[in-house]
Amino acid sequence: MSTAAIRAKIAARGITFVPPFGCTYCGDEQHHHGEQWTAIIGMHTWMQPTQAEILERMLARRDARLNAEPTRYHAATAWAADATGESGEPFCADCKTDGCRRWIRIQARLDEIRWGIPRNPRGHNGSWGGEAPW
Repeated sequence: MSTAAIRAKIAARGITFVPPFGCTYCGDEQHHHGEQWTAIIGMHTWMQPTQAEILERMLARRDARLNAEPTRYHAATAWAADATGESGEPFCADCKTDGCRRWIRIQARLDEIRWGIPRNPRGHNGSWGGEAPW
């Protein structure tokens, strides 16, 4: 079976990331490979990839990393326009909802700083639960 046919069968299984030094046949790394059975080749042990396969895998991993969508942090605030034209309702500018937990947490912290609210408004009287019950 040719390498191209093997790669086509691996892609058909839904494997998108193959480590550069993974097995030629199944893509698993040597340190936990052992003997495996795959429909591609049958029972096999780890087979060292060729230099061309290693280079191809490294370039594919680099391309996937460079072309990946940037990470969304859900920290930007936007304002939904209302019909009156005055002010709007704030929401997370990344996921376009007002229920984003990360945005709510960050917005609450910014409001505490803006309004001068102490970070932990609960009292600290020297015990775990505040005042002693006796």
